[in-house]
Amino acid sequence: MATKDSVIKISVVIPAYNAARFLPRCLALVFAQTLKPAEVIVVDDGSTDNTADLAEELGARVIRRKNGGVSAARNAGIQYASSEWIALVDADDSWAPQKLELQAARIRTDTVLVYTGIRFYDDKGFRGELLAVDPISAKKMLRYRNPIPCTYLVRRDALMQDGGYREDIRACEDWEMLVRLQRLGKFEAITEPLMDCYLHSDSLSANPEVMLERLDPILEETLLADLHGFYRWAWRRRILATQLCSAGLIARDNGLKSELHYIYRSLCAWPSPFWEPRRFAIFAVSLRNTMRRDHGQK
Repeated sequence: MATKDSVIKISVVIPAYNAARFLPRCLALVFAQTLKPAEVIVVDDGSTDNTADLAEELGARVIRRKNGGVSAARNAGIQYASSEWIALVDADDSWAPQKLELQAARIRTDTVLVYTGIRFYDDKGFRGELLAVDPISAKKMLRYRNPIPCTYLVRRDALMQDGGYREDIRACEDWEMLVRLQRLGKFEAITEPLMDCYLHSDSLSANPEVMLERLDPILEETLLADLHGFYRWAWRRRILATQLCSAGLIARDNGLKSELHYIYRSLCAWPSPFWEPRRFAIFAVSLRNTMRRDHGQK
């Protein structure tokens, strides 16, 4: 475990695309950490606004590159970083002041990743929070969902062992990386939410159909890679059921009429009440919501 006398060097990597309106808040809270990072790297992913110039003015080191997506931007920042530990944050998110200090205190010799809980907000304010699940449960859940938000403090050599984030996928890259990282060492969790995630209408998290489409590249190659026969078929159906349910909740949060459609498909994909039984309660609420909406339109 890290002690007061140990020195944990941390490089913060922030991929940014047209993020000028978000960067001041993000960088202010990064620089305000009670454990100061060794360096703060903003990777400007081909922005057409003044993201890069603003990041430099605010004190970050800037890498300018052609647009290649978040995975490529993260890899560029990680390769440039000089510290043993990497803290990842998106430009539109922010941290509690003690985040890095609390995470560093959880590091042990066999630790590869420390994650925390997360809070969600949008233009209307606070939307909710997700407390971090324990690492044993999290690793089991990685088979069918990603229970660990990108609040990571992670070893640089572990991130780069297989070439970094996959640049051929544009979503689920965090999930795919976590599946690989869990084989390299132990995860540590801080239950409390130490990061604020901003949800906005043009983010991937607001589009359930795109989220489902982009699951395909990691489904067979990563999540089911070690399974065969019936077990592979069964887990494919369970994963699909879980992700369809998540798509329904995303649709609900964003006021989309497709909410009930996704939840119904989830139950069809795996109708057993013993797998993720909350889906049936979610279906009942979705049915009520749809009936109320249809009745209100008459």
